[in-house]
Amino acid sequence: MRVEATSPPAELQLPAAPVVSVVIPLYNSSRHIDATLDSLQAQSFTNWEAILVDDGSTDDTPQRVARFLEDRRFSYVRQPNRGIAAARNRGIQGAQGTWIALLDHDDRWRPEKLARQLDAAARHGWTIVCSDAVVVREGDPARERALYSEYLPEETRLALEHPDDSSADLFALLIRMNFLCASSVLVRRSLFDEHGLLDSGVAPADDYDMWLRCAAHAPIGYVPEPLVEYVLHASNHSWQSIAMRRAAIRVLLRTLERCRGHEARTHACEHSLTVHHAVLFGELLRGGAHFSIAGQACRLARHGVRGLRILRRSWRTKDQVRAGF
Repeated sequence: MRVEATSPPAELQLPAAPVVSVVIPLYNSSRHIDATLDSLQAQSFTNWEAILVDDGSTDDTPQRVARFLEDRRFSYVRQPNRGIAAARNRGIQGAQGTWIALLDHDDRWRPEKLARQLDAAARHGWTIVCSDAVVVREGDPARERALYSEYLPEETRLALEHPDDSSADLFALLIRMNFLCASSVLVRRSLFDEHGLLDSGVAPADDYDMWLRCAAHAPIGYVPEPLVEYVLHASNHSWQSIAMRRAAIRVLLRTLERCRGHEARTHACEHSLTVHHAVLFGELLRGGAHFSIAGQACRLARHGVRGLRILRRSWRTKDQVRAGF
């Protein structure tokens, strides 16, 4: 169901198809959604549509978003709860724009976000564009605000900040660490046509899986400005570290199979899988989840000599490695 509303002011009258489709999954979003959508309406670039996909909210989210539907650039659709990947896919399938932007319901954009990224994409020929972000940790005054880029390895940060350096393998760097903050990403709609939609089977790492499927074929760019506020709090996926870790492992095992014959990328996959398993084993061990450790080890062992090598290395380093966030 598409909800149409009154027209915006004359200066915001749009052509038939917007340039950017902003996909916003909602689930019990009442607490944060006003600030998120206010930040979208404040964009200096105005030729966008926003598709709000309510994934079965049980709070007053529909009432909170009602005022935004007075702006005809917004549409609202509701579906039974199927998870974030399914909600994103519903929005992508209905998108009319040349570009797709993901915006999580608790994150916020700087007013120049879309304008900066579209300009950079046009100048460099990028088909995926991300940016730096401010990481906002609710309820943690000691680490309340930090730049997303501060958590990236130096090699990755330098490669992103020097896009004309063709020697950097951004695909291999992306394997080592997901440097694309989801709410910062602007991606060509055509990439979803070519590589498929997000895979709900690997949520909440469905976006990471998508970027890895595209990265070998699509030029990735980076705007080194904090154009997003990326909010971490107790109820969002970013804090569900064990679930996220397991999903990232599934994604990387798939990527490892696709990288056969490419030595550098295979090595990057093994390195990343070792780090993820080391962190996961440490978290499970501290929680006394011994059966979960045994199950994860058995799944890894099914990948033969390579899997056993990753298992051995990750177990040895489980007490030294910690998660970036």
